[in-house]
Amino acid sequence: MPIDTTDLWPEPDPGAHPGGAAAGGQSVQAVDADGFVPFDAVPVPSASQAETDQHAANLRDATHQQIAVVLEELALEVEDLGGRLCTDMEIATRHMDVLQAIDLIAQKQRSLAKLLEADCPVKAIEQIGIDVLRDRMRMFH
Repeated sequence: MPIDTTDLWPEPDPGAHPGGAAAGGQSVQAVDADGFVPFDAVPVPSASQAETDQHAANLRDATHQQIAVVLEELALEVEDLGGRLCTDMEIATRHMDVLQAIDLIAQKQRSLAKLLEADCPVKAIEQIGIDVLRDRMRMFH
């Protein structure tokens, strides 16, 4: 049986850039079918911490905006429900405290929606018209 003389670790071509084709200013790593990255491959640059932080902040802001929209929609639905119940004078008379609680829920939802949309949460907290909610939100500042 003949001896295999294939060079398992060939020397790089002197005319080639270190790191293979990726080193010519490109940022792509060569990966074989088994997921092996050659030791001399140029690493793919990762996003900077600032870019990562900015992306997270943008995602958080978009999420807060969507939560605010949903809270406003819920406030409208709760107010509509309370309004429908108020059309029946017997229900309105017997359950005025419950109807007021329904209205308070809608007010709280609107206040929280405004707080989520605010550029300055501290200022927005001070503009909350419901004392109990305003005091509760102050606990975080």
